[in-house]
Amino acid sequence: MVGKRTVRDRTPVDRDRIVTTAMDIINEVGVNKLTMRAVAGRLDVSAMALYYHVEDKDELLRMVGDDVLGRLELPDPDSGNWRELLMSVFMAGVDVLLEFPGLRSVLLTSKLGPNGRRLVQFCIHQFERAGLDRETAQEVFAGVQTLGLGRLLIAESANAKLSASPHPDAEIRGYTAKLRSREVFSRALEALVDSSTSP
Repeated sequence: MVGKRTVRDRTPVDRDRIVTTAMDIINEVGVNKLTMRAVAGRLDVSAMALYYHVEDKDELLRMVGDDVLGRLELPDPDSGNWRELLMSVFMAGVDVLLEFPGLRSVLLTSKLGPNGRRLVQFCIHQFERAGLDRETAQEVFAGVQTLGLGRLLIAESANAKLSASPHPDAEIRGYTAKLRSREVFSRALEALVDSSTSP
């Protein structure tokens, strides 16, 4: 039939195409409107064919988030000052995830993708360079990652957004602005890192 492709004519579906398609949809309509059905439709495959490659929407978001983290170019983990490397790389990781609201799940999972795993290992290694043993380095980085997750949650939360109208409580409005501030987050991160690695 003219205009109707056969199964053989279709481009094979693989994880890279799935992630690229999901990212296109996210850029168009946002994370909240991303569905497995929409991705399958865009790929011109059945939902069942998509589920063969991806377990569910959560896994799809983890895949997209891991792809986003893959945009980070990590420096040589043993080059330069460990603290500067840790701060710059971790801040960059949070910043890149903030560009795509809704991808915090990439930090909230034990099923890390290759790029997430690479980032975690890089950061833990910096704490080891600071003199911490492996277990302590993991524990400290868990605290750092929790702080980063909080940053993502706050940035995405409608409850923490500043209203255009004046808040009746100026003190709370000022606090909310600080809660959303990148500079405040950076200072909190520095304080956590320094207190965790000081003798």
